[in-house]
Amino acid sequence: MIAVISVAAALVLALAVGGVVWFQSRDSGMVPYTISLPNKLLGEYYKKKDIPNVCPHSDCLTSIDEVKKLGIKKGFPRGASYTTPVGDPKEQPTMTVIGIQGTVTKPTDSVDAVLTRMHKDDKKNAKALGAKIEVIEGTKKTAWKGDTFDGTLMMCESVMMQPKHGLDNDVTITRCVWGDTSAVGIVQQQGVGIGSDVMDTNELTDATLRVRSQLRQPHPA
Repeated sequence: MIAVISVAAALVLALAVGGVVWFQSRDSGMVPYTISLPNKLLGEYYKKKDIPNVCPHSDCLTSIDEVKKLGIKKGFPRGASYTTPVGDPKEQPTMTVIGIQGTVTKPTDSVDAVLTRMHKDDKKNAKALGAKIEVIEGTKKTAWKGDTFDGTLMMCESVMMQPKHGLDNDVTITRCVWGDTSAVGIVQQQGVGIGSDVMDTNELTDATLRVRSQLRQPHPA
């Protein structure tokens, strides 16, 4: 679902288990919703391109078979990549947003399944690219203390991909995955080189809360 366009783009996919901070709520009283991807997010990110809804390959995260394995009934993925128009395009981090809406019976299990599936692909891609994965932050677990998240669970992680060749080709990746009874969503930011200003997990957590709010549309009656 997150397209591999070049070596740098492929590195974006390579994440390892670890560097996780998770937040949990009970999503009691959450209003059911559907997902719509606007042309602008967070006031500064503009949609670069839409990502095909259902992956045609049976072995990718958003194929029909894999969505079922994630525990999402009647799942329908939507995705897009976003960039900011300010500064050097080569140094501007890209934000990828994917939402799989449907009936999510056990959101916690679905979030775990998404991360497990993505980590499996990450390790495969990293091996193919000859890259080393370094966890930027140690594992942290914190109970959710805010009132702006009415979902069930959100998990975030941050790593760096270090290819064997290239002094300024390190790829920094931060990703958050949320789950609730209406959808599972992924917000990932990545950038190449030391000049790329990629959010840390705390910053992306706040950004993901706002992205989730902007994506939500009332569920049709």
